[in-house]
Amino acid sequence: MAIILAFAFFIFTIRLVRRDKAEIRHMLKWIILAIVILLGAVFPEIGSKIAHLMGIKTLASMTLFVLVGILIIIAMLYQISLVSAEKQITNLVQEVSLLKKRVDELEEQTKDE
Repeated sequence: MAIILAFAFFIFTIRLVRRDKAEIRHMLKWIILAIVILLGAVFPEIGSKIAHLMGIKTLASMTLFVLVGILIIIAMLYQISLVSAEKQITNLVQEVSLLKKRVDELEEQTKDE
């Protein structure tokens, strides 16, 4: 079942990129995640050994823990990107306002002359 889901997730991600609904640089992490899920499904004993070495009893528990951690990191990165974009937008609005004021002043000067 995990193999089928990994392939479906991989195909879905590729289709999003092909249809220009997502950029490859944003979808790369999801493609890698699909590959990791596929490898975990094909070689579950490796994942179980890693889980036991970490003191986690089941592979499913370790998988959920790791996936939640990855999603938290991704959410934080998107939040940082959003704050940066908001700052850039604020700067652009201020610059456009200053330019508009300057244009209005120049138009007023040319009307007076």
